[in-house]
Amino acid sequence: MDEARPERRMESAPAALWMIALAAMAPFPVAALLYSFGPPELARPGLTVLLSWAALVVAFLGGVRWGLETREAAPRWYRLAFSALTATAALLVLLGRGRLPDVWILGGFLAVFLVQWLFDHQTPDTPARYPTLSTAIAAGACVSLGLALERALNA
Repeated sequence: MDEARPERRMESAPAALWMIALAAMAPFPVAALLYSFGPPELARPGLTVLLSWAALVVAFLGGVRWGLETREAAPRWYRLAFSALTATAALLVLLGRGRLPDVWILGGFLAVFLVQWLFDHQTPDTPARYPTLSTAIAAGACVSLGLALERALNA
């Protein structure tokens, strides 16, 4: 066992938490499927929903990390800063829409989610269920963004 990271006791997330997390992830595949396979008149709105939801979820997860860190007796400034930086990165990627090709915007969101996921898995002093929930959300977002990226690459 790594001395710097104490072993986490496995605890399952309550059913209500999973239900809410899954419901909050629903816009990802719905929007990606609309963009990728829906009627042409729904492709752009589908992409708008996908990208907007991605920015909101990244900001939410950064807020979760902020909250986890602020409960500490001596919050670490770099963890607080990184929590805000992921939301800022998501906003900057979203603001690039219309200025950069959709392929770059989708790739940017994929990168933001992956960096955030890596950070979530390096965050000490979190409930054992947090990395599992973080993985589920990041996976749902990244698969959906990847599907949309594939469509954008072949458009």
